[in-house]
Amino acid sequence: MDGEWLSYAEAAARLGLSIEAVRQRAIRNKWARMLGNDKRARVRLPDESYPTQTPAVRASDQGLMDALRDHNETLKADIEALRAQLAGAEARADREMAKVERAIAEFSALAERLAALAEERAKPWWRRLRLRAV
Repeated sequence: MDGEWLSYAEAAARLGLSIEAVRQRAIRNKWARMLGNDKRARVRLPDESYPTQTPAVRASDQGLMDALRDHNETLKADIEALRAQLAGAEARADREMAKVERAIAEFSALAERLAALAEERAKPWWRRLRLRAV
């Protein structure tokens, strides 16, 4: 392993990285380091070419498209099921609203009858008696 000894700046220029990135790689990969005659640190780059970037790993686009189509179909089916549930809930709400409206009408009629009875009770007894006799 006879690599070339370079300063951090020279290694950064060769690898296309920043000086700090080269320094971190030297630490992380345990590259040999030494102090040169000019009192500047030098690192020995490995002989094999060292990738400057992690290669991008891409999945097959066809598999991804198939998965998206399947998921899209599943979502469409879910939407249709939810629409059916919503229609059923709206029908039940309409039926319940009709019951409530009938109950309100019955309570209104009862309130009117009670108001008439209260008005009748407010009259003196002899007037009530006279009205019944007529």
